[in-house]
Amino acid sequence: MIALAAGATVGALVDAVRGGGAAAVIVVEVAPDIAALERHLILAAIAPLAIECAPATRLCAIDVGEGADPADVAALRDWLAGAECTTGQVVAVKRVADAGA
Repeated sequence: MIALAAGATVGALVDAVRGGGAAAVIVVEVAPDIAALERHLILAAIAPLAIECAPATRLCAIDVGEGADPADVAALRDWLAGAECTTGQVVAVKRVADAGA
């Protein structure tokens, strides 16, 4: 798993993925505090990097929204790590407002 937070760059993502060794699955967590432009560049890089890594490695990303429940992020991370037919996907996890609000 690669966790990207404030100050992360698309270059850092590319270096981390390419230097990931022989991992079968890489799940990238993109935190909400990354600058907007860099965040979009990082998310746009997932599909081409997944193609570059295939078939030996599957690469997916979680676009973590502000206020997202950490349990939801962990559940998605586990699901992506075990889903044998996914690569190149970016899945957003966002805060869900209370039904009574």
